[in-house]
Amino acid sequence: MKKIFEKILKDSGLKITKNRIAILNELNKKQIPLTAEEIYNSLSHSKTEKYSISSIYRALMQFSEKNIVKKTAQIDAITYYQLITGHTHSLICEKCKKIIPINHCPIHTLIKDIEEKTEFLITGHHLEIKGICKSCKEKLTKDELKEINEIRKEEISHEHDHKCKDENCV
Repeated sequence: MKKIFEKILKDSGLKITKNRIAILNELNKKQIPLTAEEIYNSLSHSKTEKYSISSIYRALMQFSEKNIVKKTAQIDAITYYQLITGHTHSLICEKCKKIIPINHCPIHTLIKDIEEKTEFLITGHHLEIKGICKSCKEKLTKDELKEINEIRKEEISHEHDHKCKDENCV
């Protein structure tokens, strides 16, 4: 992978450094979105290299600007980063903050429908579904679960009542 990352950095006009390669390796190794802090914590165990959180943030910002990584989930105002390796989708637990990848794309039919209705050429998409994972759901009290289900029902009923005045609304 090192050679591939070196080529990506070179093609993007970025200097090839051990720190940048290490960050890309960490993102590739984990295969899920990570925060700068998580990357720093993983890399700071190295005995041979020194890493600073600010250099990791700078590298991630540069990678994002060069479309090497994408900013994905925003959980509690914390940004997560993921290597761009095709398109990916995630489930995000609002309780424990666990991110679970979805290994298939569930919205291709929706995209085709939107394109047909709007004549809009969709060139990409990003899907994050927020909710509560099985483990956290099992820890909810009956009252908490009831409250969440009532909120969900209310949101769904408002969606059905939506009457957009814009002729292009899908």
